[in-house]
Amino acid sequence: MRALASFNQLVALARFGARLSHRSERKNTMCCSVEFEDEDRDLSAIRAKGEVLLPLRILAAPSQPDIARIRADFPVLGQRINDKPIVYFDNACMSLRPKAVIEALSTYYTDYSGCHGRVDHSFGTATTKAFKNARASVQAFIGARNPSEILFMRNTTEAINVVANVLRLQPGDAVLCSDLEHNSNLLPWLALRDRSGVEHRVFATNADTSFEMAAFRARLDRKVKLVSVLYSSNLSGVTFPLGDIVREAHSVGAKVLVDGAQGMLSGDMDVRDLDIDFLAFSGHKILGPTGTGVLYGKEELLADLPCFLYGGETVTDTTYDGYTLGRAPDRFEAGLQDYAGAIGLGAAVEYIGGIGKRAIRKQVTKLNTMASEELAKTKGITVIGPTDAAKRGGVLNFRVDGMDSGDVAYLLNKSANLMVRSGKHCVHSWYNARGVPSSVRASFSFYNTPEEVDFFVWTLRDILRFYAN
Repeated sequence: MRALASFNQLVALARFGARLSHRSERKNTMCCSVEFEDEDRDLSAIRAKGEVLLPLRILAAPSQPDIARIRADFPVLGQRINDKPIVYFDNACMSLRPKAVIEALSTYYTDYSGCHGRVDHSFGTATTKAFKNARASVQAFIGARNPSEILFMRNTTEAINVVANVLRLQPGDAVLCSDLEHNSNLLPWLALRDRSGVEHRVFATNADTSFEMAAFRARLDRKVKLVSVLYSSNLSGVTFPLGDIVREAHSVGAKVLVDGAQGMLSGDMDVRDLDIDFLAFSGHKILGPTGTGVLYGKEELLADLPCFLYGGETVTDTTYDGYTLGRAPDRFEAGLQDYAGAIGLGAAVEYIGGIGKRAIRKQVTKLNTMASEELAKTKGITVIGPTDAAKRGGVLNFRVDGMDSGDVAYLLNKSANLMVRSGKHCVHSWYNARGVPSSVRASFSFYNTPEEVDFFVWTLRDILRFYAN
């Protein structure tokens, strides 16, 4: 370990950075720990100048050989900004993409860029085959019975809106959600309430955001026709007990829609075993292309639902006076689809299968536990969610006393290329109801490393020492 006496010495060290080994021995202290003298820093002045002056810290190379091999699959992780490596801790917002996904997208455009199902030529045949294979891969990924139960969407938001618009809920019917839902699983139901008279109910989670069955049961009755809840929270990382929720909902005749935007990368999902009626999730959070997503629906339910959009692909025949709708999935995938995106999504879930969700969970839990334990030792930091990091998946959401969350995220990025997210994380309702200020969210994935966690913790401590009131 290198202990330097002053900030000036640290700056001087940067001139010899190319000669320094990126490896560091891990003993009783964290790999990025260095000593430095206190210096006054004015955040507003630094923002205005576009520069951040903090002690230089050296990011050690991955010490886990298996993770180092995985990281080689992600080209963007090798990028350097201002001649410094990047640390990407915004995985709850957007995952990165492996070469397998990038190549699947590229191959469609370079090798067989045709239409699915509409033509008989070579490009069309190749596209149809790849599109069907992608659907089958997603089917296997979630344990669906038939590929026709997989509807390709742009994202989770679109998928939830489709259900809200085609489920034929009537005035007086109720939709039940938790108080922890993302705006994408809140706004569609508020809009439906305003235009159709459908009741929107909310049940409370515990103080640590964990699920509370008594609160759920207290709001559940025969008027509830749909329970629409998260799988895992993007705010705190907690995972809801879907099996118990589905059984309770079905006991009063309600259907269940699961917002699976979070949790699908590391959490086990078998829609048949859980008896879920609808599941929505996004490709961009599970290594897939942006603008891709999935709506799963039980075959018998989809057969009884109308289209949301009408046009090409949704029908088998038309006259000037009428039309004959096709079956699922075609009737729900109006117009020419994002074939490249769907093919890339298929490649993403195949890649996840190759890594294994158990291995993904193990790495993510390890990183979150390590970071949480260190932040618990750091004065002025409050973590949102359960104390046990294992109950928060890959999410570490926290507040810093005396500092705006946006300033913290800005300083992390500008000083060390540490990418996190700040704000209310599209769960404004929860923050507003509980009077909680905006927060900083670090979120980990399986390609992240303990060395990056060390680097993050010590950089955050630098920021607190220099800037916190």
